[in-house]
Amino acid sequence: MKFRIGRVFLACVPLIVKPVIGVLCLCGLLGAAWAQSWTSLGPVARNDPAVVLDPTTNRLILFGGQTNGNEDVGDPGNGDLNDVWRGSAAGNGNVTWTLVEPSGTAPSKAFSSAVYDPGSNRMIVFGGTNGGCTNDTWVLTNANGNGGTPSWIQLSTMGGPPPAREHQTAVYDPDANTMTIFAGDNCSSGLNDVWVLSHATGEGGTPTWAQLSPLGSPPTGNEYTTAVYDSTHKVMIVFGGFTTNISGSDTNGVWTLSNANGVGGAPVWTQLSPSGTLPGARDAHSAVYEEDHNRMIVYGGENGTTVYGDLWVLSDANGLGGTPTWAQIGQSLVVYPNPRYFHSAVYSPITNRMIVFGGYGVDGPYPYTEVWVLSQ
Repeated sequence: MKFRIGRVFLACVPLIVKPVIGVLCLCGLLGAAWAQSWTSLGPVARNDPAVVLDPTTNRLILFGGQTNGNEDVGDPGNGDLNDVWRGSAAGNGNVTWTLVEPSGTAPSKAFSSAVYDPGSNRMIVFGGTNGGCTNDTWVLTNANGNGGTPSWIQLSTMGGPPPAREHQTAVYDPDANTMTIFAGDNCSSGLNDVWVLSHATGEGGTPTWAQLSPLGSPPTGNEYTTAVYDSTHKVMIVFGGFTTNISGSDTNGVWTLSNANGVGGAPVWTQLSPSGTLPGARDAHSAVYEEDHNRMIVYGGENGTTVYGDLWVLSDANGLGGTPTWAQIGQSLVVYPNPRYFHSAVYSPITNRMIVFGGYGVDGPYPYTEVWVLSQ
């Protein structure tokens, strides 16, 4: 957890507003300005909810987050949410939100991690805060709205479990049905361990945690970092983050973890050395992965003094082909989303779009309820 001099994180307060929908088109990585339009009421303003996307229906699934409290001074607050919203993304980028009312007992969580399995239509949620750090695992069935009433199930896992934490990353391997989590913090100090949950959807066997012991040195950024996953080559790609254990600084480094799903061989950490101009060191940013072109797209974040609104692409991101190369894109846009951090982002392979929800900025005491869509 961060403690920085000269920096204040603004507390979240419940606020009902109409979400703004924006669309950015990048033609050849550059293009027209963002266009905005009003839509129906959606999720209340919140900090760092868990958001996944079903690539089959192109529907967003949003869960939880926090409406008040100040994590940065050790006060988790009492505003951890347990609501679920489903967003239907039209071809033009407009999102229509629908409140979902799952059966079962719903967890209340902020700063958790979530992954989605299209094959079983299940969202898996791990950890986060609920009056303190947690290490429980939950599954939301029928998450995309098809196949029946969504239902919450708490998994009874074997092995481990991982130490309780928040702000960790999570990636999912659909072939092995495994969820891999990395780093985060235990509500007082940073972590850099890696754990894999087998039978992560709760199907096909008993969900079981196993800690990996990768070769090589782990990333220096362990809080508010991002991770994306190359499911073809079983490589997790980690960028940036805040380093609590090394003088409390941000990083702009990129690491890969091979065999990240815990299957098929010994996992190995490798720090990449990309060419090109590097993004500024940062944390609390977002990243998505375009697997067909092996590109990681990074947006926003902050470094303790600056809130970023820039957009970067890392080509050859898995480190297995050509030399990974950073390039900043979108500089010529006339209108751009406000700089932000602690937002959520997903990638739609159907529409080739990056979808960003919420986050904090520098222009008010409330998190955003905007949805922005990056088209290429």
